[in-house]
Amino acid sequence: MSNRYGSSFDDEPVIGAPPPAEEPIIGAGTPPPPYPRYAPGAPDPYQDDADYPDDEYYWEEEDYYGGDEPPARQPMFYVFLFLAAVVGGILVFLVFSLISGGGGGNGGGPTEFAVQIDSPARDQRLEINQPHDVVVQASATEPIRRFELFVGDRVADAVDVTDTPPDNRYRVTLRFTVADKGTYDIFVRVFAESGASKDSAKVRIVAIEPVGERPQTIQGRVVADATLREGPGDTFPETGSLRAGSQVTITGKTRDLTWLLVQPPAGTQGWVRRTAIEPLDTLDLVPVRDATPTPAPTPTPTASASPTATVSPSPSPAANAPDFVPTNAVLASGGAVLRVTISNVSNNAYSGPLVVAVGGDVPQQELAVNVNLSANGGSTVVEFPISPPITQGGKRAIVTVDPANIVREQREDNNSATFVLQPPVEAPNLVITAANVTAATIEVTVRNDGGPLPASTVVVQVQLGGQITSNSVSIALATGQSSPVIAVARPAGSGQATVTVYVGNQPMASTTVQLP
Repeated sequence: MSNRYGSSFDDEPVIGAPPPAEEPIIGAGTPPPPYPRYAPGAPDPYQDDADYPDDEYYWEEEDYYGGDEPPARQPMFYVFLFLAAVVGGILVFLVFSLISGGGGGNGGGPTEFAVQIDSPARDQRLEINQPHDVVVQASATEPIRRFELFVGDRVADAVDVTDTPPDNRYRVTLRFTVADKGTYDIFVRVFAESGASKDSAKVRIVAIEPVGERPQTIQGRVVADATLREGPGDTFPETGSLRAGSQVTITGKTRDLTWLLVQPPAGTQGWVRRTAIEPLDTLDLVPVRDATPTPAPTPTPTASASPTATVSPSPSPAANAPDFVPTNAVLASGGAVLRVTISNVSNNAYSGPLVVAVGGDVPQQELAVNVNLSANGGSTVVEFPISPPITQGGKRAIVTVDPANIVREQREDNNSATFVLQPPVEAPNLVITAANVTAATIEVTVRNDGGPLPASTVVVQVQLGGQITSNSVSIALATGQSSPVIAVARPAGSGQATVTVYVGNQPMASTTVQLP
């Protein structure tokens, strides 16, 4: 090695060469004797040539050749180690929190959803330019806060939810309208409190032109044994019979919808009473057929030939006629009771006897009851005993109001409806306990005498003549619980007004009040 100051020494060791034989190897066995050149008290042979500046680095012999004590580490070294440990711990904690907390707020795991559309059914035909309801129910492992209805890829409706139902099953009704004919996929997206979301399965619907523009045939199911006749009347000759449970093709109808022209799978086409058939699509698609056969002659006691009887059209319904519609059917009392709701959708009230019949997967039976149904949604509940009780979901109940058409109505084609029964759960039964009239409002209080009412939109409507005012609130009511006071703006004028409570577009209770 050359001296940096220009001096060269023949005896200077070369870096990397083995040490001279006479010199001990540093670090072996016992401490070596002092190096000859640096013996204590001896003059330094390099003193004259190595006049190092004060700022140059150099090592004491104890340091270079391994003294008895290692050099002490500076305090900042330990401070650095401590800070590195703290920062590393914080990073590990943040990463662990991010991984464990990203699941949606249910204890560290991902949010679990169950979402399904109950109505409309798949491939159901719906008219364009008409509002249609979508009934959806959902549950999740954390509170749900919003429902959005998609028609294709656009949001058609949305509902925000603030309350969690006692059974954790959210039931919401959304609404949509389509303007063009075609096939559409609809689905509902729900959002949980944490922001997690879930889509329901898509339901395909078919949008059609207003019904009646393109007459066609539809399918129907026979709900009661019936007789086929040559014409739409009991005086026409019999052509065959139908057994309950069989299926027919509906090819025609009378103008008053009391008789249907059907084609059995085997046999001759014939006319049958409307009440014996459950249409599987709207009867508005079926064309009106005139009665062409001649009914059997009516015998008379005279010897002269009997005139040929003709079929007179049914009298037009009176202007003050009611209109009965089955609006709900649910199992109660552990499945031993079928609770049916009948509503009057006419703008005319009805008071008197009424026959209600049920069939399908429930025992066929009829009940005659006295009802007092107010106009525009007045309703009553009829209960049928079920033996043995129905405890499984998926059963069907066919409800028919006024099966013999004793009461003349504004429409006779909406008296029958089919309901898919859910497992027996006590349905809510709302009762208006107070309707206090003030100068500006009508204050309504509702009590639930049935099963729990989950968080639902409850609409209170007041009608006075042609004026309608309403107010909607979102409430959940346990059994026996009363709602807060719901104030509805008072319609202008005086007289008897009708107060109706709706849940999910279904009338649940009604009463009348006198407006001074």
